[in-house]
Amino acid sequence: MIVTRCPCESHSAARRSAVASVPPALKSWRRMAIDFKVTGTLLTAAGMKVAIFLPSLAGGGAERIALFVTERLRGAGIDAELVVAKAEGALVDAPVFARHGVDLRAPNEMLSARALLRYVDRAQPDLLFAFVHSAKMMAGIAKKLRPDIRLAISVHNALEVPRRARFWPRAVFGHAPERWLYRDVVAAHAVSRDLAAQVVRQFALPPERVHTIYNPLPDRPAAGAIETAHERFFTRPVIVNAGRMMPQKDQAALIRAFHDAGLAGRATLLILGEGPLRPALEAQIRALGIADSVEMPGFVADVRPYMARAAGFVLSSRNEGFGLVLAEALSMGCPVAAFDCPSGPRELLADGRLGELIAAGDESRLAQAMVRMTDGTFPSPSRDAVEAHLRQFAPDTIADQYVALVRSLAPARALA
Repeated sequence: MIVTRCPCESHSAARRSAVASVPPALKSWRRMAIDFKVTGTLLTAAGMKVAIFLPSLAGGGAERIALFVTERLRGAGIDAELVVAKAEGALVDAPVFARHGVDLRAPNEMLSARALLRYVDRAQPDLLFAFVHSAKMMAGIAKKLRPDIRLAISVHNALEVPRRARFWPRAVFGHAPERWLYRDVVAAHAVSRDLAAQVVRQFALPPERVHTIYNPLPDRPAAGAIETAHERFFTRPVIVNAGRMMPQKDQAALIRAFHDAGLAGRATLLILGEGPLRPALEAQIRALGIADSVEMPGFVADVRPYMARAAGFVLSSRNEGFGLVLAEALSMGCPVAAFDCPSGPRELLADGRLGELIAAGDESRLAQAMVRMTDGTFPSPSRDAVEAHLRQFAPDTIADQYVALVRSLAPARALA
């Protein structure tokens, strides 16, 4: 169940119905230069302009969600632009950016505050909605210089992680700079309930300003087949992992567990993704003598066809913001095991009812889970239970929640 707190929740359904039924000529709000267009039971701010701010168009989860939000806000009649510090990355050719994108041409993402201020002065957005850590910090600096900016932030990664695992400003300074920069945001969005609680604690924000909206499942059908060159992986049972090769995802622990389980020669460990740790992981695989049983073909556009044919999906992350790949695996009928890390896996797997939650770092239990997947003895939840759980991640459901949140943050001048 998603708990989304926003100012509009204080209006009862009866109040909204009553407002909708008042003839325009009798609305006292007209005298206050406020007008609403009524769509069903939702009040839509007329003429609202929103800037979705990213550092780049890298192919990460937060960037994909920002594209999704931009497109769905526009579909709801809100004038949304996708603003990037520098137009580069795997998603630079996304159609929504081609149609509604703004490239600030900043020298780099951590030096984009001045360019962002120039954009704000020119475009006058009613709401600046910043995604990704560096963009949020630059937007926070811009707000300190222009206090009238209405800023909302979106948080996609766990905050309460070891210092060595943090983005470098947090590793050096902790969360103190962000508490100062985000003190006056109109809202903070988190992608899980656990992460929302971390935002309240670490950014010292009032709970009523922090909102939980899950990430959506892909709004396109799964690809029909895996890539032809990858068919050879499936001559044995396959255990799939998908994610960027970086310390947070801890594929090194997964590789050790696969080796310790004695699955080399019996199964194939398939790691989909790219990242800076590829050379280290390749060296680890060679050192363990399991190179003929571990495949790392790189990034694939859609992991779901691989999940559909796999014996199981395993997530070995040290921390997550959400971990949508778990929901994708469930949607394809794939057995799932995951480290019970902060934050997201427990919510995605319904407290362990839809997949196995393993104490974070317990490689022995992870190995045992992979053995059961390979042997076909890993328990599977009922399809009805999975489908009922996944409805809350439906793209239209998530889009409606973003639209409601953004509308609730409309300033008076957007309502004029």
